[in-house]
Amino acid sequence: MDVNTVYQIILYAASKNLQQGYVSPADFNNVLMPTAQNGYLDYLLGEYQKYTPTRPFAPVEFAENERVRTSMATLIYGACLQVPLQEDCYNVYSAISPYPADFVFVDAMWTQYGYSRVKFIQQDRFDKFIHSTIDPVATNPVYLLRADGFQFFPADIAWVKMSYVREPPPITWGYTLDVNGVPVYSAALSHQPIWGETDMMNIIVRALALIGVNLQAGVVMQYAQNVKDGGQ
Repeated sequence: MDVNTVYQIILYAASKNLQQGYVSPADFNNVLMPTAQNGYLDYLLGEYQKYTPTRPFAPVEFAENERVRTSMATLIYGACLQVPLQEDCYNVYSAISPYPADFVFVDAMWTQYGYSRVKFIQQDRFDKFIHSTIDPVATNPVYLLRADGFQFFPADIAWVKMSYVREPPPITWGYTLDVNGVPVYSAALSHQPIWGETDMMNIIVRALALIGVNLQAGVVMQYAQNVKDGGQ
């Protein structure tokens, strides 16, 4: 589904359900699409507010669900992180690698040659892992999440391979103005969605909710068909 179809569905739904049924290109590009797309990504990753103490799983959870991973396949990237040694004011060495610029969520980490998985640990369990005699960090590396990046142990790990979820690229309806000042779609100035059609329907549902049009996905699919058939 291209961005022009997405915008036309939004306009069609707004005209059917709102008194002032118009959504400007600026609102579509700068408010509706970024908010709806990021909200859908959060949902697929497993909204943390859905976790409970007695059931530590979200209703939808990226790491545990092949269907969700399929939806997000275009957002899963690989990186090789260089991990330089740094000495702090206590003369203690640590290894910190900055997050990739588009980083959202870790999928998996391995040592450089893929021999060992690098395991995430929480700060409150740091001492237990660092001083473990059963799984010493020298052969069972771990990492912490910090404000400035990933902190790895052992400090001489040097390189790490990572697969991660990146930020979705913007969805932008590009246009030029005709002689009357009316926006006319331009594919060359647009940024197309990277999601599959079913996922885009869910993003459109979220976008419409932001302007007060609360519809089920089935209705939006019917609107989409109407748009493809010429707006009947």
